[in-house]
Amino acid sequence: MAIYPELKGRVVAVTGAAQGIGAVTARAFAKQGARVALLDIDDAGMKTVAESIAGDGARAVSIRVDVTDEKSVERAIAGVVSGLGGLDVLINCAGGYGRLSSVQDMAPAEWDHTIALNLRSVFLVSRAAMPHLKKSKAGRIINVSSISGRAVTVASSPAYVSAKAAVLTRYLAHELGPDGITANAIAPITTLTPRVAALRTEADVERIASLVPLRRLAEPEDHAQAMLFLASDAASYINGVTLDVNGGRLMM
Repeated sequence: MAIYPELKGRVVAVTGAAQGIGAVTARAFAKQGARVALLDIDDAGMKTVAESIAGDGARAVSIRVDVTDEKSVERAIAGVVSGLGGLDVLINCAGGYGRLSSVQDMAPAEWDHTIALNLRSVFLVSRAAMPHLKKSKAGRIINVSSISGRAVTVASSPAYVSAKAAVLTRYLAHELGPDGITANAIAPITTLTPRVAALRTEADVERIASLVPLRRLAEPEDHAQAMLFLASDAASYINGVTLDVNGGRLMM
């Protein structure tokens, strides 16, 4: 693992931190000495992640939040700032979808929920975080997009694909650049998380992996390492970029 000494002591808020990529990313920042806020609606999952971080000799605070609800988000970000003394890095990792679907068989309510979880959340959390990031000397926003938002390579969810293609990264980069804040995204390929395991069969996983030049699917740690870099001083002039973390499955 790369070491970024400058991350020690910085306050990092991670949405969707109770499991999957968010949980692994929270642990990775804690190992760098960052002060980590776990933001999620899953209390039990956050407790498990916080205990894991504590087992490594670090500390994380858990804040329950519905990232689709404005007031809940505002309370959560206020809790991060009051509990940890500020905010330096925001990672918008909350997202996902409930099932594989097509446009024709997707109900409008399912569309609205998926868009809210993956796109409205980025807007709400980023907006609430902005005043505090502007006080940081190393403000960062890192959005978790998806290979599905870059090109349709496998079937997933039309709402998920649409939301991940529109996660505000470039607009945030343009708006916040004058304040010294960078906004970037990573676009993961299908990643071996519990959610993916529930949605995909073993045959699906093998088939998707066979299409990747590296002949494997990503592990959450692959994405965590990319986000550590984007949060580091080494990436201070990288802004408005979507970093494809897909093993070469899609090359743009």
